Amino acid sequence: MRLSNHSTKGLSFVFLSALMFGSYGVWSRLIGPYFDIFYQGWTRSLLVALVLLPILIYRKEIVSIKKEDWGWMFVYLVFTSLTQAPLFYAFNHMDIGTATLLFFVSMLLTMYAVGFIFLKEQLTFMKALAFLIACTGLYITFSFSITTFAILAALMAILNGAASGGEVSFSKKLNGSYSTLYLTWLSWVIIVITNGIASFALGETQLLPTLTLPWFYLIGYAIASLLGFWFVIEGFKYVEASIGGLLGLLEIIFSISFGLLIFHEGLTLRVIIGAALILVAASLPHISELMQRRTQKVSSAA
Repeated sequence: MRLSNHSTKGLSFVFLSALMFGSYGVWSRLIGPYFDIFYQGWTRSLLVALVLLPILIYRKEIVSIKKEDWGWMFVYLVFTSLTQAPLFYAFNHMDIGTATLLFFVSMLLTMYAVGFIFLKEQLTFMKALAFLIACTGLYITFSFSITTFAILAALMAILNGAASGGEVSFSKKLNGSYSTLYLTWLSWVIIVITNGIASFALGETQLLPTLTLPWFYLIGYAIASLLGFWFVIEGFKYVEASIGGLLGLLEIIFSISFGLLIFHEGLTLRVIIGAALILVAASLPHISELMQRRTQKVSSAA
């Protein structure tokens, strides 16, 4: 069966979003020697926030936060504020591929935990199986990281994953009242504020923008962030979430490949096994959903 133009377009966008997100480690490593951790966080986030602001104003999506949403918004923004600096540190102190694996499985486990505990999501057999497989993948990858890399870098990757998982999960409490673009913009704004405060408090060097290579790297990182977000939002308009989720897992493959090709990082058997388990764990819910939908379509057609 041939794919429709819309499906092809959607799959292409999700593929490109995975490519953009998979490049985060490359950009982090390129700008790492030149900018401090929190300084790069607040300046890059400021660039993204400034680009998104006129779009929000044009679409009239900036609204006041309802009083009943203050609590969930606070929780959402707390998790969001921890989603940049830790991973940047990890990318610069351990292999990009291993940092990505730790980040991804930590995000996955956090999303499951928040869904079960706070969002009252149903614990299905497939989700429980995926949870156990993800834990196994985390153990294999993390035990490798302890013996090879600084423990702090591995913990930072896990912290960033937990923060991202909480951000994605708790956003479900707010999506019905606020646009995705608006919530994303608020995320970048809170990162500007929190990372900016941390940067000044720690006495990091505050550099003025110049026409130098490090600043082009920083702008490239910001562009990758913007394009990654735009591609994934547009892509999911044309493809089923289960299919898009499966294709989005290419982010892991891209990240590991970039580390191998650009920075000549090693790839051990343990990392390969851990990556395979994490990919399986992340794929299972999407595959299950896809099969259920196809079964429903067949039943409806009959």
